[in-house]
Amino acid sequence: MLWHKNSGRKVKQTRSWVFLPIHLYLAVPLALNGFWFGASFALAQEFLPRFEWDFWAERGMEYGNPITNLRFRVNAPEAVLHPVFGRRSETRSSGMLQVEFPLPLFDLKGCQLYVEAWGGHPKTANKRVTINGRSTYYFPKVGVEEGHCTHEYPVFDLKLTDLVTGYNAIQFACDQGESFWGHFIVDELCLRAILDRDHPAVRRTGLDSFRARVFAQWDSEKELFRIALDLQEGDASRVARVDFYGFYEGYDENGNLQSRDWHGFTRRRQPVGIIGSTTEAPWEVIWDVSMLPAQEDVAIQAVVRFSDPPGLQYRTEICGGLRIPDRENVRVAFYPAREIPVPFWSRAGKPKECIIPVDIPPEQMERVELHVVTWASDPENNDFFTLNGQSLEIPLADHRVEYAKVQVNPRFIRIGENVVRILAKTEHHGVEVLRPGPMLAIRYRTE
Repeated sequence: MLWHKNSGRKVKQTRSWVFLPIHLYLAVPLALNGFWFGASFALAQEFLPRFEWDFWAERGMEYGNPITNLRFRVNAPEAVLHPVFGRRSETRSSGMLQVEFPLPLFDLKGCQLYVEAWGGHPKTANKRVTINGRSTYYFPKVGVEEGHCTHEYPVFDLKLTDLVTGYNAIQFACDQGESFWGHFIVDELCLRAILDRDHPAVRRTGLDSFRARVFAQWDSEKELFRIALDLQEGDASRVARVDFYGFYEGYDENGNLQSRDWHGFTRRRQPVGIIGSTTEAPWEVIWDVSMLPAQEDVAIQAVVRFSDPPGLQYRTEICGGLRIPDRENVRVAFYPAREIPVPFWSRAGKPKECIIPVDIPPEQMERVELHVVTWASDPENNDFFTLNGQSLEIPLADHRVEYAKVQVNPRFIRIGENVVRILAKTEHHGVEVLRPGPMLAIRYRTE
């Protein structure tokens, strides 16, 4: 039994601990181009573990944010005079939200802006955000400029001089580019304060002595990690939830074009596509990796969310140096889509198709999963998605991003080209398959 951990707890083991100091982990080839859903890694390298305090934007006149549409819209300037779009409620948005940030700036280690965004109409250009009229930050380019359907969750490292203690004006903007309507949606955003345990705000909560570390036990028979959070006595009563995040080679569900990455994203502020969450002691989760390829330098991190005060959380050190070993006579392979339409959307009864090439005979396959991220305006359209003519039940969310991982009968798979087809009958919006498109994960026998 092998334990990979950063806890001082004594356990049975067959070889030495794999945990290293954080600065050594950062020297191994984690290639973290996009930490925490696309953030700069600079702040993470210099300051872990740490406390964070999220202050979310709230809509409504009581927050200084008038509601002009059910969703918060950002438009290119030309939209307000468009003969059709200019008369719609979407174009009444100024693209500005105010966020109250109550902490003094003097003792902060840093501050970030986190955004949940639907990528925008294809060919929208230069998506950006300006903080209090001071610094402007451009969104990472993940394909909308080239015409793809996208979603993204960037984290911008801000200058402390961008902010004020009080209400901060977060101004989003974009350009028309080659789009029919330069436009994107911000579903959620927060200002995130980075704090050490000696910060006065942390001390006032009584959490300045809080400590937590992640450890992981590999179960070779079941191909899973047993993951737990190691807490000091007395600290568990303050914990509301623990979210576990993984760094590994997998499907790019968060759309940042990185498959070897910290995985997951948020929808309506709640995590999606992460290793797992728990709201009960002993704060343990199971991570089944039987459908991931064998790989080195896997890592795990936990975010501990407290019951009080709201928004305060603790990000642990990274538990790294983990590996998913080779299986005997079994492999797992990923097959991403090719020949993806630009944009990959269907509406008004016009189908779109892409190809997933596969080189494994179906009789060797033990298990097949299809991964895909969609956005739809017709969630009742349950038969919109077919693979080689076979309908798959892909869940849809109403005007929201939806990540699906569904089991596929190996008999549906062909050697060579496998055709994914989408069809929506609604004239407006329809169904979008977001970047990177669908992918098949196939577990198969080698003998």
